Amino acid sequence: MTERVLIIDDEKDIVESLSNILSLEGYSVLKAYRGYDGLNIALKEKPDVVLLDIKMPVVDGLEVLEQLKESGFDNPVIIISGHGDIKTAVEAVQKGAFDFLEKPLGAEQVLIALKNAIYSKKKEKGNEKEINFVLIGQSEPFKRILAIAKRVAKTTAPVLITGETGTGKEMLAKYIHFESARSGRFVEVNCAAIPEELIESELFGHKKGSFTGAIEDKEGKFVAAHNGTLFLDEIGDMSLKTQAKVLRALQEKVVYAIGSNTPVPVNVRVISATNKDLKEEIARGRFREDLFFRINVIEIKMPSLRERKEDIPLLIDYFAKTIGEENGIGPITFSEDSKEYLKSFNYRGNIRELKNRVERVIILSQKREISVDDVKKALMGIVEQNDNYISRHLLKYSVKQPDILKAKTLKEAREMAEKYFIIEKLKENNFNVSKTAEEIGVPRSNMYKKLEHYKINVKELENYYGKD
Repeated sequence: MTERVLIIDDEKDIVESLSNILSLEGYSVLKAYRGYDGLNIALKEKPDVVLLDIKMPVVDGLEVLEQLKESGFDNPVIIISGHGDIKTAVEAVQKGAFDFLEKPLGAEQVLIALKNAIYSKKKEKGNEKEINFVLIGQSEPFKRILAIAKRVAKTTAPVLITGETGTGKEMLAKYIHFESARSGRFVEVNCAAIPEELIESELFGHKKGSFTGAIEDKEGKFVAAHNGTLFLDEIGDMSLKTQAKVLRALQEKVVYAIGSNTPVPVNVRVISATNKDLKEEIARGRFREDLFFRINVIEIKMPSLRERKEDIPLLIDYFAKTIGEENGIGPITFSEDSKEYLKSFNYRGNIRELKNRVERVIILSQKREISVDDVKKALMGIVEQNDNYISRHLLKYSVKQPDILKAKTLKEAREMAEKYFIIEKLKENNFNVSKTAEEIGVPRSNMYKKLEHYKINVKELENYYGKD
């Protein structure tokens, strides 16, 4: 089913720009240019996600958010804020907004936030259609890690899952939880996605009135996971300050909500995941060694898809079935030679990249039986109706090292070099924006601004350079 997104912003250029981006990604878009109109549309149409600007005349974003919450609207609301509105945006998140985005908005930034919001809502409703996809496989590396996970699941030992982006670390964590005897919930915290200002409240909760915007008590993730499993995803991105508080909670088995001196006992099994080398992070002073030993009693390294290529046909069959159903196409089959062709790629984005490619082929071909020619056309951008669009948007990334001496000004030369440098670094880091920003020493927010400035669409870039 196509997700619907409501954009509420008094700047029409922003609304239209976002609408174009989201429409190309397959979302159904609703628009409102005033807060009051947006509120009425949200309550009537019940969109899956609302993108809501903070500063608007007459009825601003905070008022809209408050009225949505009072009216029982429980789908995710993502706040859009200018640089000077960050404090207000944080307040909005504390009042129930899912996330906030800072202007100028980057396409990749918006799409990631939307996907996180939609997936979060599906998990809340128990509608996790993808929960088992990574658990499909017959290869030796896959069977080996599954056997380890099954043995570990029956214990209470903390587990650290390592491996490249897209290998299915979260899904293995869920498998361990569901195979265990724990009676509580599986609760996930994405340590990279939550702003530093909010992470402590997210983990430990807060009391009403403990800070500006704390209008009611909030239960933290540690308490929510009592007698269950707390999954700390991307733990390598957690700040040192937060690491210290998590370590204390794990050692003492109690947490303190912000604004409270009352200890709350918690019994949680912690599973952590990271695509970083934590020993290297420790050496650089970015990760606590004592926390590392606390969370790393059992380490499971997820194999890359390159190490388990014989599982690719099984995964393709699964994706073809689920994606066909979700898009109303029905059961879809890939020919054997098309599966062999898809096996030939070197998947740097692992299972996530394979799924994206299968989905792309299905949507662009619109066929129930897919041949190797259909796959080649879809991945090379030679589907008749999309030929012009894909040529314009993908071929712009077919760039060689720029001839800087042809630049007319120093500024132009610098920009040519910087754009080429960013594209090459994105390729080296599997198109992971956060990882690339960290490697080149640029704050993540600045990285998104540079992508916007140079008109670099990371998803298109990944599609273009998908194979070696």
